[in-house]
Amino acid sequence: MMLICQKLGKVCPMDKRSLIPWLLLLVSCFSFADDLYRSEITYLSPVDRQTEVDRLLAIEIPSEQQYLTQIALQKPDIFIRQVSRAREVLSAGGELGQIASRLRTAGFTSPDVQSSLQAFLSGLHPDDVVTPSRLMEFLIRLNTPAGAWDYLLSETPDLDDFAALECAPGKAPAELLGPFEYQFVIQVAHPNMELSLWRFDPAEALTYPVATLVETTVDDYRFIDRFGNAFGTLNRDDLSMQVPGSDPLQCQKIDPVIMRAFQDHRREMMLSEKQL
Repeated sequence: MMLICQKLGKVCPMDKRSLIPWLLLLVSCFSFADDLYRSEITYLSPVDRQTEVDRLLAIEIPSEQQYLTQIALQKPDIFIRQVSRAREVLSAGGELGQIASRLRTAGFTSPDVQSSLQAFLSGLHPDDVVTPSRLMEFLIRLNTPAGAWDYLLSETPDLDDFAALECAPGKAPAELLGPFEYQFVIQVAHPNMELSLWRFDPAEALTYPVATLVETTVDDYRFIDRFGNAFGTLNRDDLSMQVPGSDPLQCQKIDPVIMRAFQDHRREMMLSEKQL
């Protein structure tokens, strides 16, 4: 019997029970196809941007670093001009005291912030333009001075899929049917084996990191986000994740190949819907 959606010439929703076998069948096909997603380390989704802005606005007396981050997220064009003025100050040179004074005039006051700014700008080629992506790179470095994200901010990070996680509040989802925001690929960086959690944005055809591992104990993995905030603590035994300000998540591991095939399917479905 032909389904109604087939009669109408539309893409039919897939039977949930057949999703995993279908993905397994497609794995070999996707392995020979171009990846539908590109990785963008500095991508920030609108939801994540607003969440961080709201968190910063709730701080009664923000630090300089927190205030600058808030302005950069709310008004990136204005902040890029501010960074560009500081770049001109550093390019002009002069005595250290004069440079520090001019940087304060440009809006960068404390020695720590000035040091982070100088380290960031010194890594740019003279012809490089300070773009929104570069701005996000600076914010990551500013908010994680210990360098937890440096391995991903190098020009060519060497990454491999390590595993995939799917999580949901209270109980692990069945067969990739949980909330999309809790579907991750865990990637491992070489040669130092750093781990990071990556999320998928099928609308933008992007994968982007949301957390990096900063501490491993016998029982737990502790992750922070790109602004240095606690992202979650994953129990190594039962894969429960404690997330600040949220109900505990229960996660389960799946094959990263299956996760990527599923996310490719999501992307294809979005494209199909746009064409109908």
